[in-house]
Amino acid sequence: MSILQQDESSLDITLGQVLRLPCKFIQGDSKADKALLKSISQQLQATGKNILPVIVKALDEDDYQAVLNTQILDAAKLANLDFVWCIVVDNEMLAQVQIESGQRPQSQAEVQIEPGELSQPQVNLLRASEREITEAFEYIKAHRKGFEKVKPQQVAQAIVEHRKSKKPKSLSFLTNLKCGVGKTKIPALSEFLVVG
Repeated sequence: MSILQQDESSLDITLGQVLRLPCKFIQGDSKADKALLKSISQQLQATGKNILPVIVKALDEDDYQAVLNTQILDAAKLANLDFVWCIVVDNEMLAQVQIESGQRPQSQAEVQIEPGELSQPQVNLLRASEREITEAFEYIKAHRKGFEKVKPQQVAQAIVEHRKSKKPKSLSFLTNLKCGVGKTKIPALSEFLVVG
């Protein structure tokens, strides 16, 4: 099954095809939070496979570079899985993946395969579970200055309780919850959180 397109590369690999590749043949490390990697790893151990494929670029025969969803690769290695499901792409296909995943589109000249995540996924506060919201705030607290006093569990509980009776239209509702999130923190949160 080909997700993107059927096209033979110089290494005789079908681009866009979902392939099961040995983890040891894939380079790349994620910058994901350790708690997130542990959570993904536990899920992969339970199921024995990943559903979200790692996007890789073929470097040579049996040599790949992870370019997207690298957290899945790291979690699979942490879970001691031998194989991970991947999609092999070239630079043109990577540009399309970036556009489809909502990332800043780049011109062909700008597209470079770099290890690691291409962006931090956003958590939808109207649909996410309390646990997912807690994990998002733990990540924000660990990676952004000014959030040291925020209590992730308390914020998540306040959000879940608030959305039972009201449907917020923007992140500004957080300032009314008395959970340590003021107006000045909203711009930084918009990188990680969405409402809608």
